[in-house]
Amino acid sequence: MLATLHRPDRADHDTAVLVCPPFGWEEVCSYRSLRRWAELLAERGYPTLRCGLPGTGDSGGGPRDDDRLGAWIAAVSDAAGWLAAATGARRLVALGVGSGGLVACLAAAGGAAIDDLALWGTPARGHSLIRQLRAFSTIERAHFYEGIEPGPPAPDGELEAGGFVLTAETVEAIEAIDLRELTLPERAQRHALLLQRDGLAVDAGLRGRLEAIGVTVSLAAGPGYADMTSDPQTARPPLAVIERVGGWIDGLSGAPAGAAADASAPGTTVPAAGPSTVIPAAGNGGAIRETVLTLPGRSGRLAGILAEPADRPASDLCVVLLNAGAVRRIGPSRTAVEAARRWAAAGIPVLRLDLEAIGDSDGDETPYRDDAGLYDTHFVPQALAAVDFLQERGVGRRFMLGGLCSGAYWSFHAALVDERVPAVLLLNPRALVWDAGLGPGRDLRALFTQRPSLAKIRRLATGPRLHALLRWLAALPVRLVRRIWLRESPSAANARELDRDLDRILSSGKRILLLFSEHEPLERELARAGQLQRLAEAPSVTLVRVHVRDHTMRPGWAQRQLHEALDRAVAQEVDPAAAVSGERFPA
Repeated sequence: MLATLHRPDRADHDTAVLVCPPFGWEEVCSYRSLRRWAELLAERGYPTLRCGLPGTGDSGGGPRDDDRLGAWIAAVSDAAGWLAAATGARRLVALGVGSGGLVACLAAAGGAAIDDLALWGTPARGHSLIRQLRAFSTIERAHFYEGIEPGPPAPDGELEAGGFVLTAETVEAIEAIDLRELTLPERAQRHALLLQRDGLAVDAGLRGRLEAIGVTVSLAAGPGYADMTSDPQTARPPLAVIERVGGWIDGLSGAPAGAAADASAPGTTVPAAGPSTVIPAAGNGGAIRETVLTLPGRSGRLAGILAEPADRPASDLCVVLLNAGAVRRIGPSRTAVEAARRWAAAGIPVLRLDLEAIGDSDGDETPYRDDAGLYDTHFVPQALAAVDFLQERGVGRRFMLGGLCSGAYWSFHAALVDERVPAVLLLNPRALVWDAGLGPGRDLRALFTQRPSLAKIRRLATGPRLHALLRWLAALPVRLVRRIWLRESPSAANARELDRDLDRILSSGKRILLLFSEHEPLERELARAGQLQRLAEAPSVTLVRVHVRDHTMRPGWAQRQLHEALDRAVAQEVDPAAAVSGERFPA
Protein backbone atom coordinates (compact mmCIF):
# COMPACT_ATOMS: atom_id res chain seq x y z
CA MET A 1 0.00 0.00 0.00
CA LEU A 2 1.11 3.55 -0.63
CA ALA A 3 0.80 5.76 2.43
CA THR A 4 1.80 9.37 2.97
CA LEU A 5 3.02 10.62 6.34
CA HIS A 6 2.49 14.29 7.23
CA ARG A 7 4.98 15.12 9.97
CA PRO A 8 4.52 18.05 12.36
CA ASP A 9 7.37 20.52 12.77
CA ARG A 10 7.48 19.63 16.45
CA ALA A 11 6.11 16.77 18.57
CA ASP A 12 3.52 18.53 20.71
CA HIS A 13 1.38 15.50 21.50
CA ASP A 14 1.56 11.79 22.18
CA THR A 15 -1.24 11.18 19.65
CA ALA A 16 -1.06 10.29 15.95
CA VAL A 17 -3.87 10.09 13.38
CA LEU A 18 -4.55 7.47 10.71
CA VAL A 19 -6.82 8.59 7.84
CA CYS A 20 -8.95 5.79 6.31
CA PRO A 21 -10.54 7.01 3.06
CA PRO A 22 -13.90 6.06 1.54
CA PHE A 23 -14.32 3.76 -1.45
CA GLY A 24 -14.35 4.48 -5.16
CA TRP A 25 -15.69 7.74 -6.52
CA GLU A 26 -15.93 9.31 -3.05
CA GLU A 27 -12.25 8.54 -2.52
CA VAL A 28 -11.33 10.16 -5.87
CA CYS A 29 -13.32 13.31 -5.09
CA SER A 30 -12.18 13.66 -1.47
CA TYR A 31 -8.48 12.95 -2.07
CA ARG A 32 -7.38 16.57 -2.17
CA SER A 33 -9.57 17.48 0.83
CA LEU A 34 -8.19 14.61 2.92
CA ARG A 35 -4.69 15.73 2.00
CA ARG A 36 -5.51 19.21 3.31
CA TRP A 37 -7.08 17.68 6.42
CA ALA A 38 -3.88 15.75 7.13
CA GLU A 39 -1.78 18.89 6.61
CA LEU A 40 -3.91 20.83 9.11
CA LEU A 41 -3.68 18.03 11.68
CA ALA A 42 0.10 18.03 11.26
CA GLU A 43 0.10 21.80 11.80
CA ARG A 44 -1.67 21.13 15.13
CA GLY A 45 1.20 18.82 16.07
CA TYR A 46 -0.26 15.42 15.16
CA PRO A 47 1.67 13.04 12.86
CA THR A 48 -0.94 11.99 10.32
CA LEU A 49 -0.80 9.07 7.91
CA ARG A 50 -3.06 8.88 4.84
CA CYS A 51 -3.32 5.31 3.63
CA GLY A 52 -4.44 3.88 0.29
CA LEU A 53 -6.06 0.48 0.65
CA PRO A 54 -4.89 -2.56 -1.38
CA GLY A 55 -6.39 -2.73 -4.85
CA THR A 56 -7.27 0.98 -4.77
CA GLY A 57 -5.47 4.18 -5.70
CA ASP A 58 -1.70 3.79 -6.03
CA SER A 59 -1.55 0.69 -3.84
CA GLY A 60 -0.76 -2.78 -5.12
CA GLY A 61 -3.26 -5.32 -6.35
CA GLY A 62 -6.61 -4.95 -8.03
CA PRO A 63 -10.30 -4.99 -7.17
CA ARG A 64 -10.74 -8.60 -8.33
CA ASP A 65 -8.07 -10.03 -6.06
CA ASP A 66 -9.29 -12.44 -3.38
CA ASP A 67 -10.51 -11.26 0.02
CA ARG A 68 -10.44 -7.51 -0.55
CA LEU A 69 -12.15 -6.74 2.75
CA GLY A 70 -9.65 -8.87 4.67
CA ALA A 71 -6.78 -7.14 2.85
CA TRP A 72 -8.19 -3.71 3.72
CA ILE A 73 -8.54 -4.60 7.40
CA ALA A 74 -5.01 -6.04 7.52
CA ALA A 75 -3.61 -2.96 5.75
CA VAL A 76 -5.21 -0.56 8.22
CA SER A 77 -3.94 -2.68 11.11
CA ASP A 78 -0.40 -2.71 9.65
CA ALA A 79 -0.53 1.04 8.98
CA ALA A 80 -1.61 1.72 12.57
CA GLY A 81 1.25 -0.36 13.96
CA TRP A 82 3.76 1.29 11.64
CA LEU A 83 2.51 4.78 12.55
CA ALA A 84 2.73 4.14 16.29
CA ALA A 85 6.26 2.72 15.97
CA ALA A 86 7.54 5.38 13.58
CA THR A 87 6.28 8.35 15.60
CA GLY A 88 6.45 7.04 19.17
CA ALA A 89 2.79 7.91 19.63
CA ARG A 90 1.13 6.41 22.71
CA ARG A 91 -2.39 7.06 21.41
CA LEU A 92 -3.73 6.60 17.92
CA VAL A 93 -6.93 8.01 16.42
CA ALA A 94 -8.42 6.45 13.27
CA LEU A 95 -10.28 9.00 11.16
CA GLY A 96 -12.68 7.01 8.97
CA VAL A 97 -14.72 8.60 6.19
CA GLY A 98 -17.68 6.61 4.81
CA SER A 99 -16.64 3.01 4.16
CA GLY A 100 -13.21 3.84 5.60
CA GLY A 101 -14.90 4.03 9.00
CA LEU A 102 -16.21 0.48 8.63
CA VAL A 103 -12.71 -0.80 7.89
CA ALA A 104 -11.20 1.18 10.79
CA CYS A 105 -13.74 -0.28 13.22
CA LEU A 106 -13.07 -3.84 12.03
CA ALA A 107 -9.31 -3.29 12.29
CA ALA A 108 -9.71 -2.00 15.85
CA ALA A 109 -11.86 -5.01 16.68
CA GLY A 110 -9.08 -7.25 15.37
CA GLY A 111 -6.51 -5.77 17.73
CA ALA A 112 -5.01 -2.93 15.64
CA ALA A 113 -3.17 -0.21 17.57
CA ILE A 114 -6.21 2.06 17.36
CA ASP A 115 -7.45 3.71 20.54
CA ASP A 116 -10.09 6.16 19.35
CA LEU A 117 -12.37 6.58 16.34
CA ALA A 118 -13.59 9.67 14.50
CA LEU A 119 -16.25 8.47 12.04
CA TRP A 120 -17.99 10.57 9.40
CA GLY A 121 -20.84 9.15 7.35
CA THR A 122 -20.13 5.60 8.54
CA PRO A 123 -23.15 3.27 8.76
CA ALA A 124 -23.47 0.48 11.31
CA ARG A 125 -24.19 -2.09 8.59
CA GLY A 126 -22.32 -2.85 5.40
CA HIS A 127 -25.69 -3.57 3.82
CA SER A 128 -26.50 0.16 4.01
CA LEU A 129 -23.31 1.04 2.15
CA ILE A 130 -24.00 -1.50 -0.62
CA ARG A 131 -27.57 -0.21 -0.94
CA GLN A 132 -26.27 3.34 -1.46
CA LEU A 133 -23.77 2.16 -4.07
CA ARG A 134 -26.45 0.19 -5.92
CA ALA A 135 -28.69 3.26 -6.06
CA PHE A 136 -25.79 5.33 -7.39
CA SER A 137 -25.06 2.64 -9.97
CA THR A 138 -28.69 2.60 -11.19
CA ILE A 139 -28.72 6.36 -11.70
CA GLU A 140 -25.40 6.21 -13.54
CA ARG A 141 -26.50 3.44 -15.85
CA ALA A 142 -29.58 5.40 -16.93
CA HIS A 143 -27.31 8.30 -17.90
CA PHE A 144 -24.66 6.19 -19.68
CA TYR A 145 -27.05 4.82 -22.27
CA GLU A 146 -29.49 7.71 -22.75
CA GLY A 147 -30.37 7.67 -26.44
CA ILE A 148 -28.10 4.71 -27.32
CA GLU A 149 -28.23 0.93 -27.05
CA PRO A 150 -27.42 -0.28 -23.51
CA GLY A 151 -24.13 -2.11 -23.10
CA PRO A 152 -23.70 -5.49 -21.43
CA PRO A 153 -24.48 -5.65 -17.70
CA ALA A 154 -21.84 -6.33 -15.07
CA PRO A 155 -21.20 -10.02 -14.27
CA ASP A 156 -23.63 -11.60 -11.82
CA GLY A 157 -23.14 -10.32 -8.31
CA GLU A 158 -20.64 -7.61 -9.23
CA LEU A 159 -21.36 -3.98 -8.43
CA GLU A 160 -20.06 -1.13 -10.57
CA ALA A 161 -20.45 2.37 -9.15
CA GLY A 162 -18.59 5.51 -10.11
CA GLY A 163 -16.35 3.49 -12.41
CA PHE A 164 -15.15 1.20 -9.62
CA VAL A 165 -16.00 -2.46 -9.17
CA LEU A 166 -16.75 -4.64 -6.18
CA THR A 167 -16.73 -8.36 -6.96
CA ALA A 168 -19.54 -10.61 -5.79
CA GLU A 169 -17.22 -11.90 -3.04
CA THR A 170 -16.45 -8.36 -1.83
CA VAL A 171 -20.11 -7.32 -1.95
CA GLU A 172 -21.07 -10.35 0.14
CA ALA A 173 -18.30 -9.66 2.66
CA ILE A 174 -19.28 -5.99 3.05
CA GLU A 175 -23.00 -6.79 3.34
CA ALA A 176 -22.17 -9.14 6.22
CA ILE A 177 -20.60 -6.32 8.29
CA ASP A 178 -22.73 -5.38 11.30
CA LEU A 179 -21.08 -3.00 13.73
CA ARG A 180 -24.07 -3.41 16.06
CA GLU A 181 -22.23 -6.57 17.15
CA LEU A 182 -18.82 -4.88 17.40
CA THR A 183 -16.46 -5.88 20.20
CA LEU A 184 -13.16 -4.17 21.01
CA PRO A 185 -10.15 -5.50 22.91
CA GLU A 186 -9.69 -4.32 26.48
CA ARG A 187 -7.87 -1.01 26.53
CA ALA A 188 -7.81 2.17 28.60
CA GLN A 189 -10.72 4.50 28.02
CA ARG A 190 -11.71 4.65 24.38
CA HIS A 191 -13.45 7.58 22.70
CA ALA A 192 -15.44 7.98 19.51
CA LEU A 193 -16.61 11.09 17.68
CA LEU A 194 -19.59 10.43 15.40
CA LEU A 195 -20.26 13.11 12.81
CA GLN A 196 -23.53 13.74 11.07
CA ARG A 197 -23.51 13.74 7.28
CA ASP A 198 -24.87 17.06 6.00
CA GLY A 199 -27.60 17.09 8.64
CA LEU A 200 -28.39 13.37 8.52
CA ALA A 201 -28.33 11.88 11.99
CA VAL A 202 -25.55 9.50 12.95
CA ASP A 203 -26.40 5.80 12.79
CA ALA A 204 -28.25 5.05 16.02
CA GLY A 205 -27.22 1.39 15.93
CA LEU A 206 -23.54 2.31 15.77
CA ARG A 207 -23.85 4.88 18.53
CA GLY A 208 -25.74 2.50 20.77
CA ARG A 209 -23.23 -0.33 20.32
CA LEU A 210 -20.21 1.86 21.02
CA GLU A 211 -21.81 3.17 24.19
CA ALA A 212 -22.82 -0.35 25.23
CA ILE A 213 -19.19 -1.59 25.08
CA GLY A 214 -17.89 1.31 27.15
CA VAL A 215 -16.75 3.79 24.51
CA THR A 216 -17.24 7.45 25.38
CA VAL A 217 -19.22 8.78 22.42
CA SER A 218 -19.43 12.42 21.30
CA LEU A 219 -21.71 13.70 18.54
CA ALA A 220 -21.11 16.65 16.23
CA ALA A 221 -22.53 18.26 13.13
CA GLY A 222 -20.92 17.22 9.84
CA PRO A 223 -21.64 19.78 7.11
CA GLY A 224 -19.75 19.56 3.83
CA TYR A 225 -19.66 15.81 3.14
CA ALA A 226 -21.34 16.19 -0.26
CA ASP A 227 -19.16 19.19 -1.14
CA MET A 228 -16.10 17.03 -0.47
CA THR A 229 -17.19 13.85 -2.28
CA SER A 230 -19.33 14.89 -5.29
CA ASP A 231 -16.78 16.12 -7.84
CA PRO A 232 -12.96 16.33 -7.72
CA GLN A 233 -12.97 19.61 -9.67
CA THR A 234 -15.29 21.49 -7.31
CA ALA A 235 -14.57 19.65 -4.03
CA ARG A 236 -14.05 21.84 -0.98
CA PRO A 237 -12.25 20.83 2.22
CA PRO A 238 -14.79 20.68 5.08
CA LEU A 239 -13.03 23.27 7.20
CA ALA A 240 -15.67 23.43 9.96
CA VAL A 241 -15.54 19.65 10.41
CA ILE A 242 -11.73 19.64 10.25
CA GLU A 243 -11.64 22.20 13.06
CA ARG A 244 -14.22 20.27 15.08
CA VAL A 245 -12.29 17.00 14.80
CA GLY A 246 -9.00 18.75 15.59
CA GLY A 247 -10.48 20.22 18.76
CA TRP A 248 -11.84 16.83 19.80
CA ILE A 249 -8.41 15.23 19.33
CA ASP A 250 -6.86 18.06 21.33
CA GLY A 251 -9.05 16.97 24.23
CA LEU A 252 -7.72 13.40 24.03
CA SER A 253 -4.01 14.03 23.60
CA GLY A 254 -1.52 14.29 26.41
CA ALA A 255 2.22 14.80 26.73
CA PRO A 256 4.63 15.11 23.79
CA ALA A 257 5.38 11.89 21.93
CA GLY A 258 8.05 9.66 23.40
CA ALA A 259 10.16 9.36 20.22
CA ALA A 260 10.88 11.34 17.14
CA ALA A 261 9.60 10.15 13.78
CA ASP A 262 11.80 7.67 11.94
CA ALA A 263 13.78 9.73 9.45
CA SER A 264 13.70 6.86 6.95
CA ALA A 265 9.92 6.67 6.90
CA PRO A 266 8.15 7.83 3.74
CA GLY A 267 6.78 11.32 4.10
CA THR A 268 5.80 14.46 2.30
CA THR A 269 9.37 15.76 2.12
CA VAL A 270 11.35 13.46 -0.17
CA PRO A 271 14.08 13.94 -2.75
CA ALA A 272 13.35 13.88 -6.49
CA ALA A 273 13.53 10.08 -6.45
CA GLY A 274 11.80 8.96 -3.28
CA PRO A 275 10.66 5.59 -1.92
CA SER A 276 10.41 2.71 -4.40
CA THR A 277 9.14 -0.84 -4.26
CA VAL A 278 9.04 -3.90 -6.52
CA ILE A 279 5.65 -5.49 -7.03
CA PRO A 280 4.46 -8.39 -9.20
CA ALA A 281 2.55 -7.42 -12.31
CA ALA A 282 -0.91 -8.78 -13.01
CA GLY A 283 -1.38 -11.83 -15.20
CA ASN A 284 1.81 -13.49 -16.43
CA GLY A 285 3.77 -10.26 -16.71
CA GLY A 286 7.07 -9.66 -14.93
CA ALA A 287 7.86 -7.62 -11.86
CA ILE A 288 7.78 -3.82 -11.94
CA ARG A 289 9.41 -1.16 -9.80
CA GLU A 290 7.38 1.87 -8.76
CA THR A 291 9.11 5.00 -7.49
CA VAL A 292 7.64 8.10 -5.88
CA LEU A 293 8.95 11.21 -7.66
CA THR A 294 8.77 14.86 -6.72
CA LEU A 295 9.73 17.58 -9.19
CA PRO A 296 10.02 21.35 -8.77
CA GLY A 297 6.93 23.23 -9.89
CA ARG A 298 5.72 26.80 -10.12
CA SER A 299 3.91 26.61 -6.75
CA GLY A 300 6.03 24.00 -5.00
CA ARG A 301 6.46 20.32 -5.77
CA LEU A 302 4.89 18.18 -8.46
CA ALA A 303 4.23 14.55 -7.52
CA GLY A 304 4.28 11.44 -9.65
CA ILE A 305 4.70 7.66 -9.69
CA LEU A 306 7.20 6.13 -12.12
CA ALA A 307 6.61 2.48 -13.09
CA GLU A 308 9.55 0.66 -14.69
CA PRO A 309 10.33 -2.95 -15.56
CA ALA A 310 12.25 -4.59 -12.70
CA ASP A 311 13.39 -7.75 -14.47
CA ARG A 312 14.07 -6.78 -18.08
CA PRO A 313 15.64 -3.95 -20.12
CA ALA A 314 13.48 -0.88 -20.57
CA SER A 315 12.29 0.44 -23.93
CA ASP A 316 13.59 3.77 -25.18
CA LEU A 317 9.92 4.86 -25.27
CA CYS A 318 8.52 6.32 -22.05
CA VAL A 319 4.82 7.11 -21.61
CA VAL A 320 3.77 10.15 -19.54
CA LEU A 321 0.12 10.11 -18.43
CA LEU A 322 -1.35 13.46 -17.41
CA ASN A 323 -4.34 14.26 -15.20
CA ALA A 324 -7.90 13.94 -16.44
CA GLY A 325 -9.11 17.31 -15.27
CA ALA A 326 -8.75 17.43 -11.49
CA VAL A 327 -8.57 13.63 -11.08
CA ARG A 328 -5.24 12.65 -9.57
CA ARG A 329 -2.62 10.47 -11.24
CA ILE A 330 -4.56 7.19 -10.89
CA GLY A 331 -6.82 8.28 -13.77
CA PRO A 332 -10.58 7.84 -14.09
CA SER A 333 -11.64 4.48 -12.64
CA ARG A 334 -7.94 3.81 -11.91
CA THR A 335 -7.30 3.20 -15.62
CA ALA A 336 -3.92 4.99 -15.52
CA VAL A 337 -2.63 2.67 -12.77
CA GLU A 338 -3.72 -0.45 -14.62
CA ALA A 339 -2.28 0.68 -17.97
CA ALA A 340 1.00 1.89 -16.44
CA ARG A 341 1.64 -1.41 -14.66
CA ARG A 342 0.72 -3.45 -17.73
CA TRP A 343 3.09 -1.48 -19.96
CA ALA A 344 5.89 -1.41 -17.39
CA ALA A 345 5.69 -5.21 -17.12
CA ALA A 346 6.18 -5.30 -20.91
CA GLY A 347 9.31 -3.12 -20.63
CA ILE A 348 7.87 0.38 -21.16
CA PRO A 349 8.46 2.96 -18.37
CA VAL A 350 5.41 5.03 -17.47
CA LEU A 351 5.18 8.20 -15.38
CA ARG A 352 1.79 9.07 -13.90
CA LEU A 353 2.13 12.78 -13.13
CA ASP A 354 0.11 15.15 -10.96
CA LEU A 355 0.30 18.65 -12.38
CA GLU A 356 0.03 21.76 -10.23
CA ALA A 357 -2.59 21.66 -7.43
CA ILE A 358 -3.89 18.24 -8.49
CA GLY A 359 -3.52 15.09 -6.37
CA ASP A 360 -0.36 15.40 -4.27
CA SER A 361 1.16 18.35 -6.13
CA ASP A 362 1.41 21.69 -4.38
CA GLY A 363 -0.67 24.69 -5.38
CA ASP A 364 -4.09 26.27 -5.07
CA GLU A 365 -6.85 24.19 -6.64
CA THR A 366 -9.50 26.92 -6.29
CA PRO A 367 -9.19 28.16 -9.93
CA TYR A 368 -10.10 24.67 -11.19
CA ARG A 369 -13.71 25.13 -10.11
CA ASP A 370 -13.97 27.01 -13.39
CA ASP A 371 -13.09 24.88 -16.43
CA ALA A 372 -10.83 27.65 -17.75
CA GLY A 373 -8.47 27.04 -14.81
CA LEU A 374 -7.68 23.59 -16.20
CA TYR A 375 -6.59 24.99 -19.57
CA ASP A 376 -3.94 27.44 -18.37
CA THR A 377 -0.82 27.59 -20.53
CA HIS A 378 1.50 26.80 -17.61
CA PHE A 379 0.59 23.09 -17.67
CA VAL A 380 2.49 22.34 -20.88
CA PRO A 381 5.87 23.53 -19.49
CA GLN A 382 5.23 21.41 -16.39
CA ALA A 383 4.65 18.30 -18.50
CA LEU A 384 7.78 18.98 -20.53
CA ALA A 385 9.80 19.61 -17.36
CA ALA A 386 8.87 16.06 -16.35
CA VAL A 387 10.12 14.88 -19.75
CA ASP A 388 13.41 16.75 -19.12
CA PHE A 389 13.78 15.03 -15.74
CA LEU A 390 13.10 11.57 -17.15
CA GLN A 391 15.55 12.08 -20.01
CA GLU A 392 18.26 13.30 -17.64
CA ARG A 393 17.66 10.25 -15.47
CA GLY A 394 18.05 7.98 -18.49
CA VAL A 395 14.40 6.95 -18.58
CA GLY A 396 13.45 7.05 -22.26
CA ARG A 397 14.59 8.98 -25.31
CA ARG A 398 11.15 9.19 -26.92
CA PHE A 399 8.07 10.23 -24.97
CA MET A 400 4.43 9.46 -25.61
CA LEU A 401 2.13 11.86 -23.76
CA GLY A 402 -1.51 11.18 -23.09
CA GLY A 403 -4.54 11.94 -21.02
CA LEU A 404 -8.28 12.37 -20.93
CA CYS A 405 -10.13 15.69 -21.23
CA SER A 406 -7.74 18.51 -20.28
CA GLY A 407 -4.91 15.95 -20.12
CA ALA A 408 -5.46 15.36 -23.84
CA TYR A 409 -5.29 19.11 -24.46
CA TRP A 410 -1.95 19.45 -22.63
CA SER A 411 -0.56 16.41 -24.46
CA PHE A 412 -1.56 17.80 -27.85
CA HIS A 413 0.10 21.16 -27.20
CA ALA A 414 3.25 19.56 -25.75
CA ALA A 415 3.59 17.50 -28.95
CA LEU A 416 3.30 20.69 -31.02
CA VAL A 417 6.40 22.21 -29.42
CA ASP A 418 8.66 19.25 -28.52
CA GLU A 419 10.33 16.90 -30.99
CA ARG A 420 10.89 14.30 -28.29
CA VAL A 421 7.13 13.59 -28.37
CA PRO A 422 6.43 11.44 -31.46
CA ALA A 423 2.95 10.30 -30.42
CA VAL A 424 0.01 11.33 -28.24
CA LEU A 425 -3.02 9.64 -26.68
CA LEU A 426 -5.98 12.05 -26.90
CA LEU A 427 -8.92 10.64 -24.96
CA ASN A 428 -12.17 12.61 -25.12
CA PRO A 429 -10.50 16.03 -25.43
CA ARG A 430 -12.99 18.78 -24.72
CA ALA A 431 -10.95 21.22 -26.79
CA LEU A 432 -7.78 21.44 -28.87
CA VAL A 433 -7.94 25.25 -28.88
CA TRP A 434 -9.29 26.75 -25.69
CA ASP A 435 -11.70 29.66 -25.45
CA ALA A 436 -13.41 30.84 -22.26
CA GLY A 437 -16.77 30.94 -24.04
CA LEU A 438 -16.54 27.34 -25.20
CA GLY A 439 -18.43 25.77 -22.30
CA PRO A 440 -21.28 28.30 -22.08
CA GLY A 441 -21.71 28.29 -25.85
CA ARG A 442 -22.00 24.50 -25.89
CA ASP A 443 -24.46 24.54 -23.00
CA LEU A 444 -26.71 27.02 -24.79
CA ARG A 445 -26.52 25.03 -28.02
CA ALA A 446 -27.42 21.82 -26.18
CA LEU A 447 -30.32 23.52 -24.42
CA PHE A 448 -31.89 24.82 -27.64
CA THR A 449 -31.03 22.07 -30.13
CA GLN A 450 -31.54 18.87 -28.14
CA ARG A 451 -34.81 17.41 -26.95
CA PRO A 452 -35.50 18.99 -23.55
CA SER A 453 -35.63 16.82 -20.44
CA LEU A 454 -35.39 17.36 -16.72
CA ALA A 455 -32.19 15.28 -16.62
CA LYS A 456 -30.52 17.53 -19.23
CA ILE A 457 -31.54 20.67 -17.38
CA ARG A 458 -30.16 19.27 -14.12
CA ARG A 459 -26.85 18.44 -15.81
CA LEU A 460 -26.56 21.91 -17.33
CA ALA A 461 -27.84 23.95 -14.39
CA THR A 462 -24.91 23.38 -12.02
CA GLY A 463 -23.48 26.30 -10.09
CA PRO A 464 -20.15 26.51 -11.95
CA ARG A 465 -21.86 26.23 -15.35
CA LEU A 466 -24.42 28.93 -14.50
CA HIS A 467 -21.64 31.25 -13.28
CA ALA A 468 -19.66 30.63 -16.47
CA LEU A 469 -22.74 31.35 -18.58
CA LEU A 470 -23.43 34.61 -16.74
CA ARG A 471 -19.81 35.73 -17.23
CA TRP A 472 -20.02 34.80 -20.90
CA LEU A 473 -23.25 36.78 -21.35
CA ALA A 474 -21.78 39.77 -19.51
CA ALA A 475 -18.84 39.80 -21.94
CA LEU A 476 -21.06 39.87 -25.05
CA PRO A 477 -20.56 43.63 -25.63
CA VAL A 478 -16.77 43.20 -25.53
CA ARG A 479 -16.92 40.38 -28.05
CA LEU A 480 -19.19 42.43 -30.31
CA VAL A 481 -16.77 45.37 -30.28
CA ARG A 482 -13.88 43.00 -31.00
CA ARG A 483 -15.76 41.46 -33.89
CA ILE A 484 -16.50 44.87 -35.41
CA TRP A 485 -12.98 46.19 -34.84
CA LEU A 486 -11.10 43.09 -36.00
CA ARG A 487 -13.76 42.01 -38.51
CA GLU A 488 -13.49 38.51 -37.19
CA SER A 489 -15.39 36.55 -34.53
CA PRO A 490 -13.55 34.70 -31.75
CA SER A 491 -14.92 31.42 -33.11
CA ALA A 492 -13.42 32.16 -36.54
CA ALA A 493 -10.07 33.01 -34.94
CA ASN A 494 -10.17 29.74 -32.97
CA ALA A 495 -10.99 27.78 -36.12
CA ARG A 496 -8.03 29.33 -37.91
CA GLU A 497 -5.73 28.51 -34.97
CA LEU A 498 -6.97 24.92 -34.94
CA ASP A 499 -6.28 24.64 -38.69
CA ARG A 500 -2.72 25.79 -38.12
CA ASP A 501 -2.18 23.39 -35.21
CA LEU A 502 -3.55 20.42 -37.14
CA ASP A 503 -1.42 21.35 -40.16
CA ARG A 504 1.68 21.32 -37.96
CA ILE A 505 1.05 18.04 -36.16
CA LEU A 506 -0.18 16.14 -39.25
CA SER A 507 2.71 17.34 -41.40
CA SER A 508 5.14 16.21 -38.68
CA GLY A 509 3.90 12.62 -38.95
CA LYS A 510 3.41 12.32 -35.21
CA ARG A 511 1.01 9.53 -34.40
CA ILE A 512 -2.29 10.37 -32.74
CA LEU A 513 -4.82 8.17 -31.02
CA LEU A 514 -8.05 10.21 -30.96
CA LEU A 515 -10.74 8.45 -28.94
CA PHE A 516 -14.28 9.68 -28.36
CA SER A 517 -17.24 8.31 -26.46
CA GLU A 518 -20.80 9.14 -27.55
CA HIS A 519 -22.06 12.74 -27.79
CA GLU A 520 -18.69 14.38 -27.19
CA PRO A 521 -19.01 18.05 -28.23
CA LEU A 522 -15.56 18.33 -29.81
CA GLU A 523 -16.23 15.40 -32.11
CA ARG A 524 -19.42 17.07 -33.36
CA GLU A 525 -17.63 20.38 -33.87
CA LEU A 526 -14.77 18.75 -35.76
CA ALA A 527 -17.30 16.93 -37.96
CA ARG A 528 -19.18 20.16 -38.75
CA ALA A 529 -15.92 21.89 -39.68
CA GLY A 530 -14.80 19.00 -41.90
CA GLN A 531 -11.76 18.39 -39.68
CA LEU A 532 -12.89 14.97 -38.44
CA GLN A 533 -12.85 13.59 -41.98
CA ARG A 534 -9.42 15.12 -42.48
CA LEU A 535 -8.15 13.39 -39.35
CA ALA A 536 -9.76 10.09 -40.30
CA GLU A 537 -7.94 10.11 -43.65
CA ALA A 538 -4.53 10.97 -42.15
CA PRO A 539 -2.25 7.90 -42.00
CA SER A 540 -0.80 9.01 -38.67
CA VAL A 541 -4.20 9.25 -36.92
CA THR A 542 -6.25 6.43 -35.40
CA LEU A 543 -9.88 7.32 -34.63
CA VAL A 544 -11.75 5.18 -32.09
CA ARG A 545 -15.26 5.50 -30.68
CA VAL A 546 -16.53 3.84 -27.49
CA HIS A 547 -20.31 3.55 -27.59
CA VAL A 548 -21.16 4.83 -24.13
CA ARG A 549 -22.51 8.23 -23.17
CA ASP A 550 -19.97 8.92 -20.48
CA HIS A 551 -16.99 11.25 -20.64
CA THR A 552 -14.79 9.05 -18.42
CA MET A 553 -16.08 5.67 -19.73
CA ARG A 554 -16.97 4.24 -16.33
CA PRO A 555 -18.68 0.92 -17.24
CA GLY A 556 -16.29 -2.02 -17.09
CA TRP A 557 -16.84 -3.04 -20.73
CA ALA A 558 -16.12 0.56 -21.85
CA GLN A 559 -12.93 0.58 -19.81
CA ARG A 560 -11.85 -2.65 -21.53
CA GLN A 561 -12.37 -1.06 -24.96
CA LEU A 562 -10.36 1.96 -23.80
CA HIS A 563 -7.49 -0.25 -22.62
CA GLU A 564 -7.51 -2.18 -25.91
CA ALA A 565 -7.19 1.06 -27.89
CA LEU A 566 -4.40 2.33 -25.63
CA ASP A 567 -2.51 -0.96 -25.86
CA ARG A 568 -2.63 -0.92 -29.66
CA ALA A 569 -1.38 2.67 -29.81
CA VAL A 570 1.53 2.04 -27.42
CA ALA A 571 2.45 -1.26 -29.11
CA GLN A 572 2.52 0.49 -32.50
CA GLU A 573 4.92 3.09 -31.17
CA VAL A 574 7.22 0.44 -29.67
CA ASP A 575 7.09 -2.01 -32.57
CA PRO A 576 4.85 -1.34 -35.61
CA ALA A 577 5.16 -4.98 -36.73
CA ALA A 578 3.85 -6.25 -33.39
CA ALA A 579 0.93 -3.84 -33.53
CA VAL A 580 -0.02 -5.01 -37.02
CA SER A 581 0.06 -8.65 -35.89
CA GLY A 582 -2.40 -7.84 -33.11
CA GLU A 583 -0.01 -8.60 -30.24
CA ARG A 584 -1.37 -7.41 -26.87
CA PHE A 585 0.16 -6.57 -23.53
CA PRO A 586 -0.54 -9.01 -20.67
CA ALA A 587 -3.93 -8.39 -19.06
